[in-house]
Amino acid sequence: FTELNRDMTLTKGDLSQIDRRLETQKEEILDEMDEKLTMLRSNLFEKIDPILKEVTTAREERTLVENRLEKLEEIHPQGQHAPSI
Repeated sequence: FTELNRDMTLTKGDLSQIDRRLETQKEEILDEMDEKLTMLRSNLFEKIDPILKEVTTAREERTLVENRLEKLEEIHPQGQHAPSI
């Protein structure tokens, strides 16, 4: 703001200069915030990804265990071997 009118009265030119400066600062702040949010999102996904993989694996394994139990229950009704004829 060193180029402002020296008699301390703001002119339209002064106000335009201030407006441009504020707009530039706003853009810089928004760019910085965008970078930080992108980094935060990336870090969050890096931490969540292994957990989501474990959940997916657990669901797949649960289905396999349930199928295995159903087959065992068919072979062993009431917890015993089916009588052979």
